[in-house]
Amino acid sequence: MGILDRLFGGRFTLPPPEETTVSDAAIMRELHPYRSGLKAFAQAILARMPEDERARLVRRVLRIYGSGEEPASALVEGLLDTDRGQKLEHLALLGVDWKGFDGFEYLAPYLVSASGVKEAYRHEGTLSMSQTLASFDQWLTAFDKRYLHLDSGGDEYVGFIADAKQVEAMIELARQAGIEVRLDSF
Repeated sequence: MGILDRLFGGRFTLPPPEETTVSDAAIMRELHPYRSGLKAFAQAILARMPEDERARLVRRVLRIYGSGEEPASALVEGLLDTDRGQKLEHLALLGVDWKGFDGFEYLAPYLVSASGVKEAYRHEGTLSMSQTLASFDQWLTAFDKRYLHLDSGGDEYVGFIADAKQVEAMIELARQAGIEVRLDSF
């Protein structure tokens, strides 16, 4: 600016910035409106995990959300990452490709076991993936559980098991987190 000041007589100075009375916390709430809802929803999904593992995954999801991701993407990326996401023995969120029968056959027993159901699920390989997940949900009703589908925005099927009495509460928590969840597949 030194040479421009000398050429034009200092006319190009910026006015002093206007002071704002908005706190940093208010600015962060404005930038990330679903943060508290996403935290509550992630904790509800991960409720059966040990406390330290649940806290690690919730921090991971919130860190990804804070970097600019949508809430559903942050949850899916944070939990389904093969390296740093959830561990198989505590599987709470299932993500399978639309033709991912092998993945479903492998992961469904871990998901069922982590949800507290002692009986093993047997998969019939003749149905489409959406029909397989509907059959899986029907099988879970015998144990007072339901399979809820989460809209991840992609072509994969993502969902989790919840107690039948908690379905409406989980759908409401998801809505507060900016995520669409329902009993039918997307």
